[in-house]
Amino acid sequence: MNVPDLETRIRSYYRMFEPDDSTPLTLASARLLEDLRRPQPRRWRLQTLRLAATLAAAAALLAVLLLPRFAPAVGPAPRTTSPGSTFDATAAASALVDGAGLIRSGGIWAVEGSYLLTSTDNGATWRAGTFPIAGGPVTVATVFVFDPEHAWAVSSYGNAAPAGQPLVVVRTGDGGRTWQSTPVSGNFRCDTATISFVDALRGFVMCSYGSTSGPNGPNQRVRTEATKGSGTVLRTDDGGATWSVAGSATGLGSQFTASDANTLWSAPDYDSSTLTGPALYVSHDAGRTWSTVELPGLASVPYIPAEAEVGVAAGPVFWDASNGVVAVGVFQNGSGNVNGTGANQSIWFYRTSDAGKSWVLVKQPTMNVLMMDFYPSVLTGREWAAIWLDGFEGLTTSSDFGASWSRIPWSGMPPNSPPLWLNFTDKDHAFATVFAGPGTRALMLSTDGGRTWHPADFGDARAKVPADATQDPATAKNLADDFAVMASKDPPTAWAMLSPYSQQAFGSESQFATAQAALDKRANYQYQIGEPAKIADLSGFSQTLSDDLTRSADMSRAYVVAVSFPGIAEPVVPTEEIVVAPLAATGEWRVWASTP
Repeated sequence: MNVPDLETRIRSYYRMFEPDDSTPLTLASARLLEDLRRPQPRRWRLQTLRLAATLAAAAALLAVLLLPRFAPAVGPAPRTTSPGSTFDATAAASALVDGAGLIRSGGIWAVEGSYLLTSTDNGATWRAGTFPIAGGPVTVATVFVFDPEHAWAVSSYGNAAPAGQPLVVVRTGDGGRTWQSTPVSGNFRCDTATISFVDALRGFVMCSYGSTSGPNGPNQRVRTEATKGSGTVLRTDDGGATWSVAGSATGLGSQFTASDANTLWSAPDYDSSTLTGPALYVSHDAGRTWSTVELPGLASVPYIPAEAEVGVAAGPVFWDASNGVVAVGVFQNGSGNVNGTGANQSIWFYRTSDAGKSWVLVKQPTMNVLMMDFYPSVLTGREWAAIWLDGFEGLTTSSDFGASWSRIPWSGMPPNSPPLWLNFTDKDHAFATVFAGPGTRALMLSTDGGRTWHPADFGDARAKVPADATQDPATAKNLADDFAVMASKDPPTAWAMLSPYSQQAFGSESQFATAQAALDKRANYQYQIGEPAKIADLSGFSQTLSDDLTRSADMSRAYVVAVSFPGIAEPVVPTEEIVVAPLAATGEWRVWASTP
C-alpha cells in the first residue's frame, strides 16, 4: 500500500469519530451495550449511526474525545442571557437540543425531545409545539421547517427498512399542535433522507446512500476502484400527504436542496466525494433527469493518483431561485501545499447569481492541520465562514461573498471543541450546537457576528404546550429509558436529567453515582422499563414527593414508570418507580427517582 492510499484509509477511519457523530455515538454505544444484556423494543431513530464494525474502537476513542468535556449542569440556576467569556455549562443545561437548523422563510428551529421550537426574532423569543419522533439526535437534513407553521421530518430505516417501506414522513401545518404521518412505499435504498420544500405544498426528499471504497492496495485502489453512491428523489405536491418517485441517478448524495419547484441540486457528502470525486448535480425537471455541473478549476485538481483529497465541504445552499453557493475542500496530503498559499488545506467557494448558469470561484486558504475534515467547519449561505482548525477558537468570515475576510476570535464556546452545527441568519446573528457534556448538545446564540456566544433561553415556551395523550407516553418512556442507560453508563448526564427534588434527595452527583454503581453491580447490569402510566392521583407517593410534584411538575403530563431488575436473585424481582414529567415553569422533562 502506498503512502497516499494509507493516509486516505486512516482519514476515512477517523472521520467516523469526529464531533459530527460523537453525540449519537455516545448514546448509541451505551444502548448497544444494554441491548446485549436485556431485550428492548425497537425505537425509531432519525439518523443511521455508523457503528457496526467500529464499536470497540469507538469506546476507547470516545473516552479520549468526550470525557474531558464539560459535564452537564447540576440543578437549577439563574439563566444567563448575556454573553460570557467562558462557556456557561449551567445555562447550557437549559438549552439542550437534539438538533437545530434555519427556517427557510426566515428564523431558527430546534428540536428538544418532544418539542419543536421556532424563533423568528433570532432567538429573542420562542414558540413551542410538539415533535412526534421523540428521542434523538436529530440531523439538520432530516427535519425541514418552511415557516413557523409548516414542518416535516423523515424517519428512514436504512439497511433495516421493512420490505417495500424505506421511510416515513411526518408533517404539521399548525406549528406542531398536530402531526400527520405518511409511510412511503418503494424498493429503493434510503440510508440517508434529506428534505427540501419550496413552499407549503411542493417539496422533495432525497433518499441516498454513499460511495463505497475500493480495496487496500497500491496506486490508490481505495479510490480508483471505489463505487459511487446513488440517490432517489421523491416528490409531493400536496404538502407531504402523498409521495411519488420523481427519478434517480448514480452519484446523487445527501447534500441536497431545491431552489425552486423544478430545479434541484445534489452533491455527495464529504466522505463519498473524497472516494469517487467531488461533483455537483442539477435537475431542471423536478428530479426526473440529472446532469453534472462544471465547476471552474475543479477538473484541474490532481485528484487521482496524486497526494490530494478533494470533497464537497458544504452546500449546495440557495436562499432564492437565483443565488446559491457550494464549497469544496482541497486537502494536500503530506508536505504539499494548495495553490502556492503555504497551507495544506483550502476551501473553494463557488457562487452563482443566475440560477446556476454560471459559477464564480473564490479560494480561501485555511491553516495547516493534518488529518482534519472540512465539514462542519465550513459554512455557506449569505454569510461564508470557516471555523479555525487550530484550536477551534474562532471563525474566518466573509459578508461580501469572499471579497474580504475577517479572522474573529470567539468567547463563550466550549474550548477545544468545534461546533456540531453552525449557521448565520445575517451578518450579526449566528447559531450553533455544541457539546454541553457527554451525550448532550446545547444551542448557542451570538448577536455580534460570532464574537461572543451564550446558551439559548427558551423561556416558558415549552410550558405552554398542552398535554398530548398520544405523544407524551412515548416521551416519558424514552426519557425513562435514557435515564436508566445514562445512570449506568454516564452518571453526570443522568444527574442532569433528575429533578431538583431528586438531586437534593441524593445529596450530590458523586453520591448518586456511587448509589447507581452499587445498584448496577447488585442487579448484574440488568433492568427492564415498563410502560408509562398516567398519574391520576398522588395517594401512592410519599408526602414530600407529592408536595414537590404538586409544586413543581406539570401534573397534566406526569407519568409513573416501573423499572425492574431481573438480575437480582430474590424471591420477587424488585421494582422501583420513577416519575417522569415536565417542569411546570419551563416545560423541561425531568425524572423524579427514589434514593436507595
